Amino acid sequence: MPEVVALNPNVRELQSLDEELARSVRQRDSERLVELFYAEDAELHFAGRPPIQGKDAIHDFWIALFRSGLVDAKLETGQIEADRNIAYGVGRYALTMETHPGLLHTELGKYLVVYRRAADGRWRAAFDCFSPNS
Repeated sequence: MPEVVALNPNVRELQSLDEELARSVRQRDSERLVELFYAEDAELHFAGRPPIQGKDAIHDFWIALFRSGLVDAKLETGQIEADRNIAYGVGRYALTMETHPGLLHTELGKYLVVYRRAADGRWRAAFDCFSPNS
């Protein structure tokens, strides 16, 4: 029988954050998404746009994406490295937008998220950088 190796608890927690982000997108819950995923002073970097700084501004960004038709997000984190208080995840994403009623468009891209451990012991994204493949 093959040996079962448990994942590093930090890696499990970071994977869980990815799952919560995707679930919050499907539920169109920007409040929950931002509260669970981002640090208070987080920065969001999206290719071709100036950096978005702070939870309030990041929340506004997600609201605008939902209003533009965002209906789904899939994250595939290929690499996660974590130390005591800092970690990163690198992967690919698929954002699906409803551009017109019944017409879906999926944008594929890549991302890098730098996490740090908050005072409450939980991981939160300090820098979230993503860019489309095209």
